[in-house]
Amino acid sequence: MQKYLIRRLLLVIPTLWLVISILFLVLNALPGDYVTIKLANLEASGATKIEAEVIGEVEVERTLHRVVGGDSLATIAAQYGIGVDDLLANNPSLDAGDDLRPGSTIVAIDGQLLSTLSRQNRLALPENTSDGVALLQERNPGVEWGDSGGELFAPAGVVLTLRESVTLRELAEVNRVSPDDYMNVNLEGTPANEDGNLTVDTQLEPGAIFISPTREITEASIKNQLGIDRPLGRQYVEYLWDTIRFQFRPSFQTNEPSMDIFLRSLPRSLHLNAYALVVAVVVALPVGILSAMRQDQWLDYGLRGFAILALAAPAFWIATMFIFVVSPGGIFDGGLWSIPLTEESARSIFTSVDGFFALYTIPAFAGGIAAGAGLMRITRSELLEVLRQDYVRTAWSKGLRERSVIRRHALRNALVPVLSVFGLQLAALVGGNIILEVLFNIPGIGLMLLQRLYQADIPVVQTAVFFLALFVIIVNIVIDVSYALIDPRIRYN
Repeated sequence: MQKYLIRRLLLVIPTLWLVISILFLVLNALPGDYVTIKLANLEASGATKIEAEVIGEVEVERTLHRVVGGDSLATIAAQYGIGVDDLLANNPSLDAGDDLRPGSTIVAIDGQLLSTLSRQNRLALPENTSDGVALLQERNPGVEWGDSGGELFAPAGVVLTLRESVTLRELAEVNRVSPDDYMNVNLEGTPANEDGNLTVDTQLEPGAIFISPTREITEASIKNQLGIDRPLGRQYVEYLWDTIRFQFRPSFQTNEPSMDIFLRSLPRSLHLNAYALVVAVVVALPVGILSAMRQDQWLDYGLRGFAILALAAPAFWIATMFIFVVSPGGIFDGGLWSIPLTEESARSIFTSVDGFFALYTIPAFAGGIAAGAGLMRITRSELLEVLRQDYVRTAWSKGLRERSVIRRHALRNALVPVLSVFGLQLAALVGGNIILEVLFNIPGIGLMLLQRLYQADIPVVQTAVFFLALFVIIVNIVIDVSYALIDPRIRYN
């Protein structure tokens, strides 16, 4: 058994590699322009263009920290790489034993870090902040710099020269955009291009007003953010490396970590699928056993007809019929209960038990009946096959009761194929309840995947599919191992 488990676990690695490789290729082959979608989303949210000055000088302000719950002088000092004594010196009204009030503001540094000034004023690319720091020192030779946690800072009140002049080409470089992005919004007649002579190499002096596209809506910036401005082979290698380290890229559309989006959707899907599986098992096993025990009788015909109807009817149709039955204005004027489609607390059994059952019962029964119908048919057919075996006939001949024969001799051996189908149903339920989640406004994995596919939010889709594939693999391993627990004749070498 141990050797078998080790071999199966080792097979997980190439299986996952194959899954994520196919996923990468398929998603990159899908039609659609991610940049266009991103631009449309940003423009719809109001991100367009702004008027800006070529800043020549800036007055340095203090670095302030807004206190939140749990902050102390020690934690704030550690956050900024300074000592508690430095904090006390910057805030004479504070005492070492004072409790900090959430919402209040204290002076963390009596000035601003040069690295912060460089990033805020785009003196260099974010990854080349040291170059921006060097430019500030070079352009302000007479300033006496302070030291905070090993980093230089400019004292508050000092006026620093940031740049004496700049071209649109230089601005484009440090903002990681195309020079044409600036030219496209500084057309003839605009403040910086009144006579139409503006070029990307025109020197803009301090105080000159020009129109600047917000960095987020420029095509070059978006391609860099999405990581699609690099060769496909390099993207694939980076994707594999990030997946191995469980460092998934953030959402293309919202910049939120993909893992956070997946984990936020997971509990809702687990609630729905766990409930549906309970319904499936409760429906399938008793009905399948009873149908086999009453083979070719009216009860068997009725139960088989129910199973065929449940297999033929889509889960969303079953759910719609249930809604008509229980909702006010349906069969009963007053209704049996009201489905809390918009109540956040109803989406978790831990926040509202009554709300949970009111919201999840219908989709769970609809999905569970559809899954249970298949389980019921395989349970019936396998149990009938086992009941024809010689050892079962021997049990009958001993005069054992029907219940004892079924429970002790037949059912256990019939469950091996049933368990295989159960594993497939489990995997299908986890990823296949999209319609039910949409119908009942349950923000689970299915609904999240559908929305993110519409938005071409590839990192979120990749993250979700990776974990779904991992879940399916683990379920199959568990089911394979459980065969030996159910049927003692099965041994793994």
